[in-house]
Amino acid sequence: MIPCTSRAMVLLCILFTGAGFTEEPTSISKKYQALKSPPTTAGTTWALLDRDGANRAIEPYFSSLGQGEAGTGVASSPPFVIADDEISFTICGHDGAGGGEGKNYIALVDARKGEMLMQTAAPGHDGMQQRSWNVRPHQGKEVRIEIHDGNSGSAYGWMGIGKIDAGSSLTIDFRQGMPDGWERPERSVDVRYETIAPGVPFKRSVSTFTLIPNSGQIELPCGFSARRLFFLGGTVSGGQPLQSCGAIEVHYATGSPDVFPLIIGFTLDGRYKRLSSSKASYLHPSADPYQPYLVVAPRGDRIEKIRLVASPDHAPIPRITAITCESEADNENLIPLPDCGPSATEEQWIRSHQLAAGSPDLDQIIQTIRVDHKLAPNDR
Repeated sequence: MIPCTSRAMVLLCILFTGAGFTEEPTSISKKYQALKSPPTTAGTTWALLDRDGANRAIEPYFSSLGQGEAGTGVASSPPFVIADDEISFTICGHDGAGGGEGKNYIALVDARKGEMLMQTAAPGHDGMQQRSWNVRPHQGKEVRIEIHDGNSGSAYGWMGIGKIDAGSSLTIDFRQGMPDGWERPERSVDVRYETIAPGVPFKRSVSTFTLIPNSGQIELPCGFSARRLFFLGGTVSGGQPLQSCGAIEVHYATGSPDVFPLIIGFTLDGRYKRLSSSKASYLHPSADPYQPYLVVAPRGDRIEKIRLVASPDHAPIPRITAITCESEADNENLIPLPDCGPSATEEQWIRSHQLAAGSPDLDQIIQTIRVDHKLAPNDR
């Protein structure tokens, strides 16, 4: 590992090669610093999505594509007592390229003993398939339903559930949102950083898919003033243009916070290498081609905290992976970045596209999105 300066000793360094991922800096930026990532989790792969594995629009369903095809994990229902003869459900997705790997499946589990009573593998279809279990021999047992994604491959490694009908004991339709009591555990992980440069530099946690947890909100302590804030990520796993998926709140020592909405087509885009060409898009490519950045110009007051909030109406959670601060403050919540920066052309874009309180005009942005994405006047 390259020796770090004394100021950089706070870093947990990790080396990367290839375009966009750099070794720890030998020269420290006097303009940019990274906001520390909080103690983090690896997140959960299970989420309500409206896109399948081929990114086609479908009705909302419970999917293991929340962190892409490589994501793995188990989701489980709350316990219930079997009172009917049959449990039916709709299922989609894949258990490996040819199926039969035994990694992606839905199971009926004895809630007291932990024994698996029934199991059905992902069907090998992107579209929903109807399946059922004869549970008459298990009537009266307390059970739970577990949905397993154990396939970490980059293809044919996802599955999803649309409906579950266990009669009077349990009826779920994921089109209606996330039901209460379902568990989607998140793993705690150490914060290990990677540096994204050149251009505007960023330092993000290697294991963090998004800073926003499943609970839907996080507060990041600050205690300094900044000329600009740069938010890396800027993407979302599903949804349609004009859909609101949350907000960035900048809270100050005095006065009201500034609130910047995270809207698809404006401050969020799909998880693609190419950004939308709409004039309403306020995202710029970073050194990571799959994570653009958004620029916020805060007030000159001291920033007490930055709060990232997901929409409470089961919209997909926005992806924000790192925050860079244009600040020379000496603060325990800031860590060094390499001495690089945007080109003159990129700097000009930053000046013309930075968000500030009341700017740009949101009504004009909405109208532009409608025109550019060919939406009806009442779509929002």
